[in-house]
Amino acid sequence: MKLFIDNRTPYLNDYYFQTLCLLYFPGEKFKADDDGFNRASFSLAPEDGSGYRFKAEVTLVSGGRSAHGEFSGGYTPQIEMPAGEFFATNAIGKAFLRAGEKLFGFGLPWGYLSGLRPVKRAKYYLDRGFSPETVRGLFTLDYGASAEKAGLAVETALTEEGMLASVSPDDCGIYVSIPFCPTRCDYCSFVSYSNKKLFDLIPDYLEKLCRDISLTGELVRELGMRPRAVYIGGGTPSILESAQIDKLLTRIENSFELGAGTEYSFEGGRPDTLTDEKLRTVRAHGVDRISINPQSTSDSVLLNIGRKHTVKDFFDAVEASKKYGFSCRNADLIAGLPGDDEESFAKSVSDVLNCGFENITVHTLSIKNAAPIRFIGDGFYDPRGRFARESVVFARKALAGRGLRPYYLYRQKNTVGNSENTGFSLPGKENLYNVLMMEEYSTVFACGAGAITKFVSPDRSLIARHAFPKYPFEYLREDKGIGREEALAFFGKT
Repeated sequence: MKLFIDNRTPYLNDYYFQTLCLLYFPGEKFKADDDGFNRASFSLAPEDGSGYRFKAEVTLVSGGRSAHGEFSGGYTPQIEMPAGEFFATNAIGKAFLRAGEKLFGFGLPWGYLSGLRPVKRAKYYLDRGFSPETVRGLFTLDYGASAEKAGLAVETALTEEGMLASVSPDDCGIYVSIPFCPTRCDYCSFVSYSNKKLFDLIPDYLEKLCRDISLTGELVRELGMRPRAVYIGGGTPSILESAQIDKLLTRIENSFELGAGTEYSFEGGRPDTLTDEKLRTVRAHGVDRISINPQSTSDSVLLNIGRKHTVKDFFDAVEASKKYGFSCRNADLIAGLPGDDEESFAKSVSDVLNCGFENITVHTLSIKNAAPIRFIGDGFYDPRGRFARESVVFARKALAGRGLRPYYLYRQKNTVGNSENTGFSLPGKENLYNVLMMEEYSTVFACGAGAITKFVSPDRSLIARHAFPKYPFEYLREDKGIGREEALAFFGKT
């Protein structure tokens, strides 16, 4: 995509304009030698020296058609904002939305918001005493979001407020990465691997992972922190054999002080990897939350996305899990999958609800550059995404009818229909780790390939990161430590 930017303000870098373009042009690349089939031209300039008035013009071109949008003059936002960046962003965002709606014939559900964490924005203003009605107005009138998305963001933020009320600066989360899967699904965008050569790495990977878990436990104690939530994710952690799971969970128990109030989650993920023996092992170690993820309860849809299990495998795993007394079971669904339709998706939602899951996450299909699904055919990069949009709205209503409410939410680039991923749960069955991680509310210590530790300052004003090597073979080859020195410096313990 060819991009022209005339920005006469000190605000907004080129990357921001690129992310804005992706809302209507998902999957586009921005190369200097692009042939210009799709083009965007941005102009932004102050109208005076006040920092409140900006003139913005946007022209979008696609398939030989073009549209122009403008915004200028003074503007009074729903919440008083300091002069400068908010008003510049608002001007260019509204001009962009006007051009896009003219060209494509539809608006964007989240308006010009392009960030990963819209709920964090809503919570920021709620925490400062603004009413839910005012914050909803901020989203609809200032950001151009739909009333449905504004309500979703505020409802989720209000739930998070209650969840986080008892979380102190000394509380932390623990994430353990098992980046292996039995096979790779065609939509997959995670750092997970599925071939024999890589499976052969698992024993050595587990050895190093256990060493890092021990070192992380020592660091947590040295910093005077306490784990409030432990999450074992992937990948597919249940790809491990029962003895390997036992070894991993034993090391976690020996490394961290896990009290009665510590949330302990294991992402079973693929139902065909969950056996009675593995479920028994997990539960025997005190893990009280487990994920069993069908993504769809249509065998034809599962086949379309290269997911090598059946609907029967899912129902069998659900029945097996009921024997072990998990306090909360989670299931994931994906809206917008190829080959899915309204009737099939509605059945998936109904099936999961009827299985008695207390916690359900509804994702929207996101097309990543490396995902095999990207090369299957055309039509996946769909900003309109009517089916995906309607599916997530349907799911929200259906889950609300059974008492599940939204408690965490995030967005991704190149998501079909510009929709979102939302976790729903019965009251008291929310997953604290998800919120700590997504809202960057507390430090989360991570271990394993592809994992990222986030240090969060006690006043939550600063965040620093320590990234582990991305791939399992790099993780084994390169010892970059667990970020101990960075942590001690960040928290002033040196």
